[in-house]
Amino acid sequence: MKKSITCILTITMVLSLMFCIVGCGDNVKKQEAIDAFNTTSTSFDETADLINENAEVLDEELISVFQEMSSLLGQYKELLEGEDELTDEKYDEIIEWLGTADDWIKDTKNEIETALAQ
Repeated sequence: MKKSITCILTITMVLSLMFCIVGCGDNVKKQEAIDAFNTTSTSFDETADLINENAEVLDEELISVFQEMSSLLGQYKELLEGEDELTDEKYDEIIEWLGTADDWIKDTKNEIETALAQ
C-alpha cells in the first residue's frame, strides 16, 4: 500500500513539474514576432546604410519616412524585449506590420539601387 501511494505521489509530482515547465516556456507568437522583427530590422539596416551613403541625391521625404520607421522599429523592439506579455492578437498585428514594412523596405532598396545605377 505504501509503495502504491509513494508511486502515485511521485508520478503526480513529476507530471505537475512537467506542466509547470511547459507553462513557463516562451510564447510562440512572441518568438514569431521577434523573428519577423529581426528580418525586417536587417532589411531596414541595409537600406538605411544605402540611404545614408547617398542622402545628398535622395528625396527628403524618403529620408523622413525612414527616420519615422526607425522610431517605430525601436518601439517594437522595446515591446518585444520587455517583460510584459502581449495578446496573440497584438503579436499578430506586429507580425503583419513588420511583414508589410519588410516588403516596402526591400522594394524601396531596389528602387534606390536602380535610380543610382542610372
